[in-house]
Amino acid sequence: MINVGIIGAGFIGRNHFNQYEALAERARVVAISDRVEARRLGDWSEVGGNVGDMQGTRRDLKGAKPYADWRELIADPAVQMVDICTPTYLHAEMAIAALEAGKHVLCEKPMALTVEECDEMLKAAAKAKGKFMIAQCIRFWPECAFVKQCIEDGRYGALKAVNLRRQASTPGYSFENWLLDPSLSGGAILDLHVHDVDYTLWLLGKPQAVTAQAATRAGTNSYDRVHSLWHYPDGPVVQIEGFWDMPDGFGFNMGLTILFEKAAIVWDLCTGKPMTVFRQGEKTGEVPEVGANTGYFNEIEYFLDCIEKDRTPTVSTPQQSRDAVMIALAEKQSATTGKTVTIA
Repeated sequence: MINVGIIGAGFIGRNHFNQYEALAERARVVAISDRVEARRLGDWSEVGGNVGDMQGTRRDLKGAKPYADWRELIADPAVQMVDICTPTYLHAEMAIAALEAGKHVLCEKPMALTVEECDEMLKAAAKAKGKFMIAQCIRFWPECAFVKQCIEDGRYGALKAVNLRRQASTPGYSFENWLLDPSLSGGAILDLHVHDVDYTLWLLGKPQAVTAQAATRAGTNSYDRVHSLWHYPDGPVVQIEGFWDMPDGFGFNMGLTILFEKAAIVWDLCTGKPMTVFRQGEKTGEVPEVGANTGYFNEIEYFLDCIEKDRTPTVSTPQQSRDAVMIALAEKQSATTGKTVTIA
């Protein structure tokens, strides 16, 4: 049994708590830290989000010790694993402190706001006794993992094109609107779009270069929309889009279109339809079998497995999460300068 302390009881913290409840035979939440008293005591009725479990709830957290100060949670000897679910600007400080305290650390994406902060986290992890992973849930999403398998085994022939999309209404649900402050979240490019940056990195490795265009909402200086081309020598056409500037009624969608020589895979979450494979020469599509769990469940289950078996995480590594931040920031640079940016 692994004792977990969650720092941050907002949308993603509540979401992670739900996963630990489903994994109750392997892990239990013994501590929760949030500077808002109601949240650390289990009143999540005002907590909003964009995917799943949209409405907050009131939960009985009598088994979890509440902490106003996250440092006290890290110092709690009962806590073996720290799950960081706070705004991005806090990730580096918290993760480094938890690693130096000998804890296992799962930290939400993106890894940090800057490459320099990511590198400091990597240094701390290299010296630490505990396991360390960034919660890149898309790598663990069943539909997305299926695409990875299809590319690797070549069942549909050579890969020709990749189109990924992550689209949302303007997120007005975050505590004190931290998501809409680019100094705290990095804006849509680093908070929302980084999911698909990391996923493409997992699928295809680093590109040679990126070219991006971006746009801001009226009255802001934060990029809330990005359309990016990734350049691979002799590789597939890769286009990724991410935005959270849509009207309130739009909601949220994540989707993909993957073209191979012999088939295409299409999926859009907002349609409610399953992922479908359309083979060349056939008039109807087929629905592949994928796992039933979400990426949130799968990533936490995987990290618990790494702790239990004393294995270093390999599906999502801190170095790859650092590179995802680096490439997302390169896209921002391209959008700002109007020039293609080479990826080292």
